[in-house]
Amino acid sequence: VNKVKGESRKIKFRDDNFCVDSGSRFAEIIDEIDLDADQFITALTDAIKAEQSKSGKTLEQSKAEQEADEEWASRPASEKFANAFVIGDSVTQGLYEYGVLNQENVQADRGAGVCDSEVNKIEEHLTKAIELQPQVLFLAYGMNDIEASRGDVDLFIEKYKSVLDRLREALPDTRIYVNSILPVQQFVIDNNEWYGNITEFNEELEKLCEEEDVIFIDNTDLVKEEYYSEDGIHMAPDYYTEWVDHMAEVAKL
Repeated sequence: VNKVKGESRKIKFRDDNFCVDSGSRFAEIIDEIDLDADQFITALTDAIKAEQSKSGKTLEQSKAEQEADEEWASRPASEKFANAFVIGDSVTQGLYEYGVLNQENVQADRGAGVCDSEVNKIEEHLTKAIELQPQVLFLAYGMNDIEASRGDVDLFIEKYKSVLDRLREALPDTRIYVNSILPVQQFVIDNNEWYGNITEFNEELEKLCEEEDVIFIDNTDLVKEEYYSEDGIHMAPDYYTEWVDHMAEVAKL
């Protein structure tokens, strides 16, 4: 009768027969070790150090850089937007009304939009933006344009294009970002079917941004039901914190 006289247990990091391969993560990791905790820790540590050495930086330097990046990312929004300017409508007003950004970094008015309307503040907004010459400019229009254009997406895009063309000519060194139109609650659409066109408006606006070499920021997924005010359009304070974080992330502020 055959008997097993001895056995040894191994940990394999690479094994062609069983398709085990940690090399995709650690190119320099050893093929196998004994089933031993100390050897396991040593193998991983050596592999990490080998990968780290390829960057030309020590582990301590990389850790210091990571901590610096985390500290930079944790700055308050007002500091991140110190060289930025946001122009928009009454939804945008919440940025300073709720203390998320300093009012000096925001120019927003109720009823403002790129289309002609009874409250046409767009000229004031553009003049201010051009005067300030910000490093980064965010636009947030469209909600009022739904009604001002009577649901005509082509008119909306035509007007928005003229705004972008003017800004790009006047501010050649400014990075320009365009925010999407936020979704509204269903009862708003039931009361005015034009608001049912918001998805189409955003799709065409995104296409325009691609043509104009401007970055489109889609904030649709940031909106939660509990963020809506009673009118089904405007947002609660919690939304604005997420919004500025999203803008800062996209613009790398």
